[in-house]
Amino acid sequence: MLLRIYAPHISDAKAGQFVILQLKEDSERIPVFVLETFQDGFSCILEIVGRSTLEIKEEGEEFYYVGGPLGKPFPANYYGKVVLYSKNWGVAGAISVGRALKEMGNHITLVYFEEVFTDILKKEKFDEVILEKDLKAYKGVDLVITVGDNLLSKNVSDMYPSVRHIATPKVYMLCSVGLCLSCRLKVGDGYSLACTDGPWFDAHSIDWEEVIKKEDTYKEEEKIALEEYLKKLASKRISA
Repeated sequence: MLLRIYAPHISDAKAGQFVILQLKEDSERIPVFVLETFQDGFSCILEIVGRSTLEIKEEGEEFYYVGGPLGKPFPANYYGKVVLYSKNWGVAGAISVGRALKEMGNHITLVYFEEVFTDILKKEKFDEVILEKDLKAYKGVDLVITVGDNLLSKNVSDMYPSVRHIATPKVYMLCSVGLCLSCRLKVGDGYSLACTDGPWFDAHSIDWEEVIKKEDTYKEEEKIALEEYLKKLASKRISA
């Protein structure tokens, strides 16, 4: 879903920052990248994958809480030839970062792997927008960026061992202000928090095996929550 949200306090968000959305007082808090800002708010892309995102699709008219802008902006600078790899929810972050880097004179190639939001991508003034089925490396690259999938980031990091690689890991993020530690990940010889130290990191320093292993931490709970919500929706439709 492409959402346009009235939230004046988000209108000064920088490329690569994110917000927290909470539909109701008892709803889950969801981190999403800011796609673009306007005078009274921002737009974002929401991937419908579970109970909380489905709840927004089915019942969303206004949000109980919109927090942000959060996280450190992407380190926008002149790098040269930049390739962005994006999947799933990461396309919004890839577009916003790609725009900022293009304005600084970089050559931008955006590679994505799902045929979604093609109309949005076609309007972008990038040098190349490529829909790929299989992952491959490009020659003469000065910087690679990955966003939206941990396995993608790991594989790209392996493909470009000597090229600077900046990535945002997919992690659980509950509080988004550094208190809950749910987004803690190993970076280099220490640990960092994706919400306050990130969301952008040197991909070659991240322990991707550990990050990927944590993806299934709440898999069973998420499955049960979705099943219960689908029952609730079915009940409502029968009653109507």
